Amino acid sequence: MPWNAQDRRRHEGEEAARTLTAAAEAADDEAPADGLEDVEPMPPRGARARVDGRDVVVSWQPVPGPAGPVTYRVVRRTGRAGTAREVAVGELSGTEITDTEAPVGTDARYAVVAVHGGRGVSEPVETSPVTITPEVCDLRVRAGEASVTASWQAPAEAVRVDAWRREGAAPRGPGDGVRVETDGAGFRDPDVRPDAEYFYRVRAVYLTSNGHARASEGLVRRATPGPPPPPVLDLAVSADGGTGVRVHWTRPPRGRVVLRVGPEPSRWEPGAVVGPDEAAAHGPEAVREPEPVPGPEPVREGDPGPGRERAELLLGAGISHVLAVTVAGDRAVVGRSVRIATAPPVGGLRAERFDTSVRLGWTWPDEAAAALVSWTPETPGGPEHTRGPDGSGSARCTRRQYGADGGFEAAMGSDPVRVSVRTVVVTGGEEAVGAPVSVTVPGRAVISYRVETAGLLRRERVVHLVADRACAMPEVSVVYAEGEVQPHSGAQGRVLATLPSRRLDAGERVSVRVRPPRGSGPGWLMCFPAADDDRAARLRQPSVKELRL
Repeated sequence: MPWNAQDRRRHEGEEAARTLTAAAEAADDEAPADGLEDVEPMPPRGARARVDGRDVVVSWQPVPGPAGPVTYRVVRRTGRAGTAREVAVGELSGTEITDTEAPVGTDARYAVVAVHGGRGVSEPVETSPVTITPEVCDLRVRAGEASVTASWQAPAEAVRVDAWRREGAAPRGPGDGVRVETDGAGFRDPDVRPDAEYFYRVRAVYLTSNGHARASEGLVRRATPGPPPPPVLDLAVSADGGTGVRVHWTRPPRGRVVLRVGPEPSRWEPGAVVGPDEAAAHGPEAVREPEPVPGPEPVREGDPGPGRERAELLLGAGISHVLAVTVAGDRAVVGRSVRIATAPPVGGLRAERFDTSVRLGWTWPDEAAAALVSWTPETPGGPEHTRGPDGSGSARCTRRQYGADGGFEAAMGSDPVRVSVRTVVVTGGEEAVGAPVSVTVPGRAVISYRVETAGLLRRERVVHLVADRACAMPEVSVVYAEGEVQPHSGAQGRVLATLPSRRLDAGERVSVRVRPPRGSGPGWLMCFPAADDDRAARLRQPSVKELRL
């Protein structure tokens, strides 16, 4: 694009400024640089203005690299051409400035000039006009049974406030919908139908310096006239075993039901009519909108039926209060509030039996401070090794105790037991107990053995083993040991025979015949599980008379 005479003159001035600067640097003399102050710089580019609340932000692009310091002077221009008024906004070396004193409701343009060395001034660059049009304050729209009323506080600079109504969608602007007569501070609209959804757009109107009306974008509010919706009074809750819960209620004939979750009980009695903002103070809205539950079956406990709705909520661990609120337009009717205690379950529950004791391990959820452990025999009539008369028992295990002991251990008898662990979460002095996580621990069978003499000279022995219940018999060693002291392990004697591990039914007998060596003194003949593998079954000794040789 060819330059005009003015652009060429500016370019030549810039070239002259660079020549003067170079001469000054070469001669180490400041005199040639004195002429730089009179050089006219190129004007800034891309000047624009935007409204930010009640301020105007003006920005531009810097001039292309002149020699010497450059600042930018910004001036606000308002009014018509003959009566235009200019006000200095500021001068700075940056490329953005905020005008905090721009007039409201008046077209304003901003001129930006580049200033070179304090004296050389570029041609001004002007922004497009902008207008600050604040919205009304404290807008409140209330639906009655047969009318809708509104109130607001208009900005002092506004010449009037317009309101438009549209059914089913928000009015896009003037002429879209029905205009509602206002008194400057509110309106009463009787031309509405019950249970219809209306949207109102309220706009503040200003008069510019050119005599033109300029309106704000407007605030939109929704209203549904008609009688107040009924409250939900039968809210019911069923937990799913963790921090998830299901809530059920009867579908009201009017309005929609919103579930809010808070840490405290509801401050209102059921049936109280409040504003949506007031209802929000109870707590945030729940996870999702309820879904109708079809089905011809009658309502059962914990199961929704015809005319019922449900929602699935994921709550935080601890104590929560779920409040049902029926909303119609700008009115909210408080219903029943239900207290819910939730705690996440333990993970990875595992159990290991050691004779009559059972050792448990699990993964703690972050929120749990303790756990309740309970156990019950799987078969009646078990030995009374636990605290309950039927072999059942319970204990509380804190997280600190679990960490110090490396797990949880308790005497639970030798019978099969069903063990359950439930987490405990403490919130505000209250405890929430989680769903049980259970595991069945097999019982520890007792295998009795007898020692009988055999052979013509009664020098041989027959060892018989029999189980009191079906079990996995471990590998058993028949051991001979010399001396007065009874041995306590197979390592203290000599192995005469080994019975391989096998499955035994209740009452089933296995036998082995051995010939103990002749000793010079007393001896013993005993049975021991190989490699101390006695977790599934325990060997019960006969009388000492049978064991001594």
